[in-house]
Order: sequence, then structure tokens, then C-alpha cells
Amino acid sequence: MLRTSVWLSLLLAIVSCTGWCDGINLPISGLGEVMGSETKTARTEQLVHQFFNIPYAEPAVGQRRFKAPVPVAPWTGVKDVTSPGRPCPQPGITDQLNPAEITSAVEDCLSLSVYTKNVTAKFPVMVYIHGGSFSLGKAADHPPNYLLERDVLLVVIQYRLGALGFLSTMSATIPGNAAMLDIIMGLKWVQDHIAEFGGDPQRVTVFGQSAGAAAISALLYSPLVPPAYFSQVILQSGGSTAAWTIDPNPVENAKEIAKFAGCDTVRPIEDIEQCILQLPVLSLLTARFLHEQDRMQTQGLNNVGGCGMVVGGPSGFLDALPFDKIRLGQVRRDVRVMAGATKHDGSFMLTDIYDTLSAMNMIDNKQFNQFEIIDMLNRIFGIDDHSGALAGFEVESLYSEQAINSGNFTQLMAGFIDIAGAIIIKAPVLRDVQSNVRHSQKDTYLYSFDYQGEHTRFGYGASTAHYPFKGGAHHSDDNMYLFPYPPEVTNLNAADTMMSEIMVDLWTSFAIDGVPRSSNGVPTWPKVDGPTGPYLHINNPATIGSNFYDEFAVSVHNEPGAADSRAALIWLMVLSISFTLLQISHYQ
Repeated sequence: MLRTSVWLSLLLAIVSCTGWCDGINLPISGLGEVMGSETKTARTEQLVHQFFNIPYAEPAVGQRRFKAPVPVAPWTGVKDVTSPGRPCPQPGITDQLNPAEITSAVEDCLSLSVYTKNVTAKFPVMVYIHGGSFSLGKAADHPPNYLLERDVLLVVIQYRLGALGFLSTMSATIPGNAAMLDIIMGLKWVQDHIAEFGGDPQRVTVFGQSAGAAAISALLYSPLVPPAYFSQVILQSGGSTAAWTIDPNPVENAKEIAKFAGCDTVRPIEDIEQCILQLPVLSLLTARFLHEQDRMQTQGLNNVGGCGMVVGGPSGFLDALPFDKIRLGQVRRDVRVMAGATKHDGSFMLTDIYDTLSAMNMIDNKQFNQFEIIDMLNRIFGIDDHSGALAGFEVESLYSEQAINSGNFTQLMAGFIDIAGAIIIKAPVLRDVQSNVRHSQKDTYLYSFDYQGEHTRFGYGASTAHYPFKGGAHHSDDNMYLFPYPPEVTNLNAADTMMSEIMVDLWTSFAIDGVPRSSNGVPTWPKVDGPTGPYLHINNPATIGSNFYDEFAVSVHNEPGAADSRAALIWLMVLSISFTLLQISHYQ
């Protein structure tokens, strides 16, 4: 009966138009009817049906503001989903609205977008979880025009961001992990309804970049996620064992955010919670931003509230740290994993560091660069190295005597990029890969994205002319070849178009049958069979590497003033272990 109604809707849409149809009406069982629109794939101009921002949950407003999502109720009539809808509240978007527009309605954002070439097919499903430091991002930034050159269906889930998605007082009023529960509900919606869009609910691959990858990594260790929701994951530059993904002091941080918003934090926690619940959304966003700026300067990125998951508490999402789940073998053993990072993933952190030091007139301060800058970096990354032992390992392993004595920022910055990339991204990604190799019965694939094309996300649209360094294969550069975004990078030259075809081949073939491959000059991608690899260098030409720890020190290789790369690797592994131990100590 369901298939009959789908065929009827499709037939009516075809009869009512000629050429490229304006859209298609599609009934969703138990919910209602939606009217979509159409686009074309980028290269072969295949027709794609697009359904923007279909609600999967009721608005999380009022007393539900921080709580678990509630499934969307059925609607009457035809819901127009022909154009991109509202993103979740976030800096840079919500604060540009007129005051009259900033009502509780802006928090009505729990939706997902579906892109399919054939509503009667049975395509493998690729569900994308966007990144953005758990505080930015929207579904509309990830259109289907590259990926749907192949026979897959794409879903992009929106979830609550910043304090709305992650604030926690570890109570029933503000339990925490709301964003993660949003993602789980979105995955349940896919299981319940994606067949009506031409997708196969038994072949779901969840993929994401940066914070999106970290969220997916956490799904692997959550007791709330049924195994049927997905069988494969792709982790792009993110893992949940990174300290920045966890809020170690959620109640303290919630109080600090409330204080920045003007709440009386001397009162009982119940009163503080009611104040937070009644805050205008812009006030809450501003307060979390001020809290983040303060904490980054005083404590580092691993103790910022309102943008990290919590362990324990009433949400039930994580009953232990992901690292502890790995250590105890309490992991899924039936998931194929494909994971990796960009070659210079850490360069995005160096822009903020450079701008901060410039504002303080410290870039050219020789004495500061000789004696203090390493300690400052350790503090930003969340490590209190009072004895100076770790700083000593850094200096000895990453720099020559000449470089450190020079006090020259330019000679030191390559090591900064490697430290940031290894600690924040590459080591956590490798941890997930090693866990799957050790515990899972399914295959694991690892990569480094090395390609540097005409465009870059370095600076994220802002001018980078004043920086004395380049972004390299920058954080999120890989996504430019999977999604035509941002608009200024959609006109790819011939070489970049080839890289886009390679990336689409690798990602979609993995989604289709679990084996990533491309006929565009890519060698057979070997499965990971040990703690270090092998892994694929995604470049043109692509090559195979054997030891992923080599990627921890790619910027210092062949740099003037750089120490032996083997010593650098030893230091970075020591620092990775230290960072993990620091994360564990917060919960002891």
C-alpha cells in the first residue's frame, strides 16, 4: 500500500510538468506530506529530488529547551520543504537578526534534509553530521551535487548547537547531551522513513567532519544507540577521545555561563536553571561566547562549557569516557570504519594563536618566544606543565638549538602546527582506528588527505595575507571536494575536479559496499592491520603509507631549524598520552 502511494505521487509529479520538474510531493507515513524541489548533479546533470529541513522533532523551546527531543507530531496539508530552512541558533547568524525576529521560533530547528535521485529505489544511505566546534553549522552548507553523481541517498541532520545543545547542570532540568540525543532521533527517523525516499535503512553510513566526526565517534560508545541505526562510519578529522569534546566540569561551567548572562549564581541551582531557561537566545549565545573567551585564556580548550559532551548524568548518553570504553573493550564490534585527517589539520589553530599574540604585541618578542610561548601553547591545549618537563620534550624533539635560541616565531611555527594537529585531531582519530582494528570483526581504513588545490578553507573566508605561513592541506579542505561549498569554491579547475571525483568515488564506494576505491589512479586501499597502518595518502597521485605516526610531524619535516623527525614523533606520542591522562584525571 505504501509503495502504491509513492508511485502515485511520483506519477502525478511527472504528468504535471515537462523537462526538469519543479518538485515532487511525497507522503511520509505517520507524519504527513512534503513538497520538495529539484536540482542537478554538478557534472552529469542528473535530476535530484531535494527535501530541505523536514522536521524530525518538536521545537525544543520553553521547558523543553535543554531536554531530550520529542518526535515530531503529524501535520495536516502539504509541508513546503522546497528551500533551505532555519539553521539552529549560532553566532554569526542569530545575532544578525532584528530584535523582533529573535523569538523562541528561531530555536525551532530540529530538522533534516534528504536528497535522492529516485524515490522508488533502494539506495545506500549516507547520513552527514556537520562540524563547527559543536557551536556552528547548518544542513544547507552540505548540498548533494557532487556525492549524488553516484547512486547513493544523502541525509544531513541539524542538531542543537552551543549551550542549547550541550549545556548541563547534570539534572533533569538541564541534563546535557541534548545535541547528541537530537542526532540519535534523526537516525531513528532515517530508519523509520528513509525507504519512502528511495533509501535502504539496512545500509546506512554515518559520516562527518571535525566536531561531526567526534559526535559520530561518541555514538560508537553510547549505550543509547541501537546497532541497527548504522553499520558504517566515516570519521573526517575528529574523534571523541579528544579532550575538547568533553566538558569535565559541566555544573561549574553552566554557572559561569549563567553569570555572564546576568543570572544570580549565588542562588540555589534550581533558581539558576530557571534563569537560564528564560534567557533570550541571543543572551545565552553571547554569555557562552564570553565564557569561552575567558576559559581559553585561563584554562585552555578542554574546560569550556556549553560545547562538549558530559559523562554520566540523567541524559544517559555516555556512561563512561570514550577512552575508558575503548580500554575496557566496551565498543561495537560490527562497524566498518573509514577515518583520517588532513595533512596540516593543526594550521587552523595557528591563526587564532597568531592573532592573539599580535594583539598583545608579542610576535616579535624574542624573550617571550624563547621562554614562554611553549608554556602558553600547552595551557591553550589544556596542559598545565608546571615542571617544564613536557616543554623540554617539545623543545628537544621539534626544534634545533638554533631555532629555539633565535626566538623567531616563524622558525617555531611549523612545530606549533604539528602539535595542534596531533593533539586535537590526529591522535584521537588514530585511537578510534586502533580500537576498531583491535575489537571489531569489520574492516578499517585510514587516510591522510594531502592534496592542496586552487582553493583552501584557510582563514574560513577572512583575509590571510598577514599570516607568515600557509594553511597547507587545511582543516576541512577535504570537504570542498565532497560538497560544493562555500559558493566561492564551487568552480573547480580540472585538477580539482579530478580530486573531487576521486573523493566522491572513495566515499560513495565505501557507502555502497564497504570497500573504498576509485579508478582514477588510486592504488588498492589496504585495510589497517596493526596500530600504525597501512593508510592511503589521498593526493594526485595517491600513495600508500605504512606508519600513520609519520603524520604527527609532517610540518617539521624539511623545515629549517627542525629536529630529527623520529624525535618529533616520540615527543608527539608522549604529549598524546599526557593529554589522554589529563582528560581521565578530570573524572577521578
